[in-house]
Amino acid sequence: MHILKDTGNTIFFTEIGIGLLILIAGAACYIALIKHIRTNEENLYKVTKTGFAILISFICAFMIGYSVVIFSVIFHYHFDFNAIFGPILFLGSIFVLASAYFNVGLFKKLLNSNVELKKQALHDYMTGLPNRRLLVRKISLALVNKHNNKNKGFAVAFIDILNFKRVNDSFGHFVGDEILVQTADRITGAVRNIDTVARLGGDDFVILIENVTPRQTVWFMKNIKKALQAPYTIDGVEFSLDISYGICTDKHGDNHPEDLINKANMAMRISKKRGKNYFSFFVESMLNSAQDLLKFENDFHNGLLNNEFYLVFQPQYTLKPELALKGFEALIRWNHPDKGLISPIQFIPLAEETGLILKLDRYVLDNACRIWADWLGKNPSCSSLQISVNISAYHMKIPTFVHFAEQTTTKYNIPTDSLVIELTESAIIADPDLASQKLDALHALGIQCAIDDFGTGYSSLTYLTKFPTDILKIDKSFIKGIESSASAKQIVKSVIDLAHGLNMVVVAEGVEMKSQLKILEELDCDMVQGFYLSMPLSEQDAFDISTQ
Repeated sequence: MHILKDTGNTIFFTEIGIGLLILIAGAACYIALIKHIRTNEENLYKVTKTGFAILISFICAFMIGYSVVIFSVIFHYHFDFNAIFGPILFLGSIFVLASAYFNVGLFKKLLNSNVELKKQALHDYMTGLPNRRLLVRKISLALVNKHNNKNKGFAVAFIDILNFKRVNDSFGHFVGDEILVQTADRITGAVRNIDTVARLGGDDFVILIENVTPRQTVWFMKNIKKALQAPYTIDGVEFSLDISYGICTDKHGDNHPEDLINKANMAMRISKKRGKNYFSFFVESMLNSAQDLLKFENDFHNGLLNNEFYLVFQPQYTLKPELALKGFEALIRWNHPDKGLISPIQFIPLAEETGLILKLDRYVLDNACRIWADWLGKNPSCSSLQISVNISAYHMKIPTFVHFAEQTTTKYNIPTDSLVIELTESAIIADPDLASQKLDALHALGIQCAIDDFGTGYSSLTYLTKFPTDILKIDKSFIKGIESSASAKQIVKSVIDLAHGLNMVVVAEGVEMKSQLKILEELDCDMVQGFYLSMPLSEQDAFDISTQ
């Protein structure tokens, strides 16, 4: 049996030789595959290392094979080649087998690593749940099944943990991560195997509930809500979460998975407005509201760029020893190019809803300080007055606000004790500890702090003693009935006495009649503001009265 054939100038493998080589290589690969078929390599960090190893092994295998052939040819010319080819073929087979064994093993590792990479690309690393990409695929398939009448319908539910950020910031990322993992487990345990639970990021989860009617969806959502209402226990500490839910059924999908997710998110935001732990179904009117909000955002940004916003100033007066100007409250106004003057009652709630209130507050503070610095430069007697600026509750959650206030006063070189930052009572009691820290920090800068709209929140008297505030502003709703209601008058008197006992200055808002002014003077109120005394004034008019 001849393996090679010599024609004089060239050496060829015979059919038998080629067959043997193919048989040896095939046997080697088969043995290697059988050996590695059940291995389970999941060490992704070895992917690059494995790739280099495979390349090197192929180079080695080529060199070995080439050496065997050259060695055989040399033997053919000096010895009886076919007589000793058996041992050479055996040794070559060993080399081929080892090379194939090694290479197939490395390929198996690479394939397993690729499988893991694909899994990571479609799943959330923390909870192991499907991510947005896989969720979109699942919803696309559900839409196809719906169109082919393979199921009754489906729904997409959007879940948002309202107080997650506060817990995460207060107790650390370990607790926050554990809450996310437990939430994922609870939701998964409350749905069926055919449903898909995904995490989009942060504290947002989405559920694809398949083969259900809208009525059945309500039942499923109640189960999910019940699963998430139980307290979370982490390292012996209990946490109760506030969660909002929004649901969009397949009939509102328009054949686009992202559209369904966005509409479920819209419904969730409506639930958030209603309060804690509500769920709402998407209706088309929500889309109109979302479009209105988008238009508002565009108009708002254009308004800031085009100087459509401006400040007016409402005078504040002391009552004793006589009625005298004490300062101004800076108020924002918007002169829209198409709609004309827009009331703050209309645009401030929208600014809060969209988060644009942060920009608006900074705009007001910056411009109020700029104007105040200008007045001080023109009229040094203004140094005995003060300027008040309202700040939204959203700034209680922003770490940089106190620093911004300090930068602004430094930028315009105004005395910090002439600036009053007003925070609503509801903003302060929403997170008393955080509010106390912010107020302390403002006080350390010399900035005065005032509680605005006092009496409209909850547990007012309980919290009042805990906050480092200088000024208490009684809400106009109490002043309105002071001349006709004995109980309203007594409430105002009690608040004034309490504030004085805490060394606070009392300001009565919304004074619209002379009779109200007289009663407040009798009750020993310190300061007043309202339409009876003066409407909000333009920048120039306000400056003019400050010089009188």
